[in-house]
Amino acid sequence: MTSRVACVHCGQDWLQNYRAKGNGESFWLCPECESLWLESQDTSEETDLYLSEFLESRGIGWSDIEKIAYP
Repeated sequence: MTSRVACVHCGQDWLQNYRAKGNGESFWLCPECESLWLESQDTSEETDLYLSEFLESRGIGWSDIEKIAYP
């Protein structure tokens, strides 16, 4: 995904790319509603995954993820 994509869940913000620092797993996140899409998911479709669930399932916290900057 190279162009800006609005969150299909809330429509209030653009999806941003993040990764887990420990294992490098990347995902797309809506900063507004915290909906989350794994790299394998289609970001144009609804998701039922949220950041809190993702972090808990991996045993990590906010400090263990980082935003991936694109030029």
